[in-house]
Amino acid sequence: MQLGLKTAFVFAAALVSGAAEPIAARWEGAVQIPGRQLRLVIDLAEASDGHWTGSATVPGFGVKGTPLTEIAIKDGEVSFGIQGALGDPKIKGRLAADGTLAGEYVQAGNTAPFTLLRTGPPQVDPLRQSTAVSKELEGEWKGVMDLFGYPINVALKLANGPGGKASAQFHIVGKRDSTVSLDLVIEENGNLLVQSTESGIAYEGRLRKDEITGTYRQGALEAPLNLRLAPKGASGARP
Repeated sequence: MQLGLKTAFVFAAALVSGAAEPIAARWEGAVQIPGRQLRLVIDLAEASDGHWTGSATVPGFGVKGTPLTEIAIKDGEVSFGIQGALGDPKIKGRLAADGTLAGEYVQAGNTAPFTLLRTGPPQVDPLRQSTAVSKELEGEWKGVMDLFGYPINVALKLANGPGGKASAQFHIVGKRDSTVSLDLVIEENGNLLVQSTESGIAYEGRLRKDEITGTYRQGALEAPLNLRLAPKGASGARP
């Protein structure tokens, strides 16, 4: 009888241990969008005060280390949003008995199932902050990119602010004329990254003499874009 009680206790303890698999981890898997898979890497970390942080990476879509919002975790239930990328999707899932995290990916009223596997400890990307840009990069840069055979005129304005951080703005002229403020500007040794969290627009390039050679991205869209410094007094996106 005593042996039976002991065995039952050990079995119950094993069940509790299995149910307590940590949600704080790196999770990798895919969303099953009709006709394709959307690869997804999610990092979730819990601070000592119980506050959760997280970031998302979506390979091939220019999304790397994007902060998670509205993280809610309770009794194995997990929900959060992906800020400023892929149309601000929401993710709701549950930690299953087999250790997978599965549920629904919701974006613009559309729903698709996802399954993620724990692959290691969390690697939450710290929130990136804008830097100043070198004097050589300040000014208005112009270029033309080709999107599906249609020329798009682009102007990128870069300026350092009084707080030691640069500001940037895209002026894009194609079928529509639009201006996009960029909330992240980072320059490191001539390598430039500018990004708009709201629109998902990003541009990465490198300064080479009097030209920035780089790539424009917006979601799955990607196009080469080289920019040259416009003469003083010139304005607008037309090169």
